[in-house]
Amino acid sequence: MKKYAAFAASVVIGSVALVGCGEDDFCGDADDIVGSGEIPDQETIQELADQAPDEISDDFQVLADAMDDPQSADQAAVTEAQGNIQSWGDDNCDS
Repeated sequence: MKKYAAFAASVVIGSVALVGCGEDDFCGDADDIVGSGEIPDQETIQELADQAPDEISDDFQVLADAMDDPQSADQAAVTEAQGNIQSWGDDNCDS
């Protein structure tokens, strides 16, 4: 459970870059998650992965998969996905 919470918290931190990225479903949901202050569950992150722009959908899928099975998650892949999401947010979103 501790590892799950760490992944979930890192998803929220990584999603902060997405605040203000637009009015579509993905950006609105990302804004809601960050603004809630709560740790999202795996289903919520999977929904973001399904809605995410092509450039970062695979990265969100890595995070969703890690939250689904934290014990077998590849920490290097999770860290890379978080960086990719952060970079995309920096380039495409108003902060």
